[in-house]
Amino acid sequence: MKNIFLLSIVLLSFSCRAQQTYPLSTDYDTVPNYSYFKDTNNELLLFIGTWKATFDNKEITIIVDKIDHHLIEYVNHKFYQDTLFIRYIIKNSQGTVIKSTMNLPITQSGIESIGTFPNENLVAFTYDGGDCQYGWGDVDLQLIDSTHIKWRYQPEGVILTNLNCPNGADTTIYLPETNNLVFTKQ
Repeated sequence: MKNIFLLSIVLLSFSCRAQQTYPLSTDYDTVPNYSYFKDTNNELLLFIGTWKATFDNKEITIIVDKIDHHLIEYVNHKFYQDTLFIRYIIKNSQGTVIKSTMNLPITQSGIESIGTFPNENLVAFTYDGGDCQYGWGDVDLQLIDSTHIKWRYQPEGVILTNLNCPNGADTTIYLPETNNLVFTKQ
C-alpha cells in the first residue's frame, strides 16, 4: 500500500510539471514559460521543401525546413515551437553562386519563422541580416497553392559605422527586396 501511495505522488508531481501544448497561433505572452507551440493543424507542412524563382536576372532557390520542438528564448519568455527555417542559394545569370547559406546548420540559417496567420495562409519570419546585421528585417511566405508561394522581404534601415561594422564587411543585400515574388515548388 505504501508503494502505491509513493508511486501516486511521483506520478502526480510529473503530471503537474508536464509541458502544456498550444496551437502555433497562440500568443506566447499568454502562456507559461516552456510551453510548446505545436503545429497541430499542419499549417507549416505545405511550406516545407525546395522553391525556385527568378528576380533581377538571378536564380533564387530557398529551402524551407521544419524543426519540431525548437527552443525559443526571449528576454522574459522561453518556449518551444515547431519552427520553419529558410536557407538559400542565389546565382547570377551565368549560374555562378553569389551567396549561399546551405553550408550553415538549419537552425543557424538566419531566417526563422516567428508566427503564423492561418486565415491568410501566411508564415512570418525574421531575418538576422548579413554582415553587421545589414539587411535584417521581415520575410513573409504566403501559400498561393500547393506548388506556389509568394515572397515578401522588407529590410529595416541600418546605420553602419566603423564602430558597429568593420571595414571590409559585405553590406550587400542578396535577398530579393520585393513584395510579390512567386516561387515554384521543385
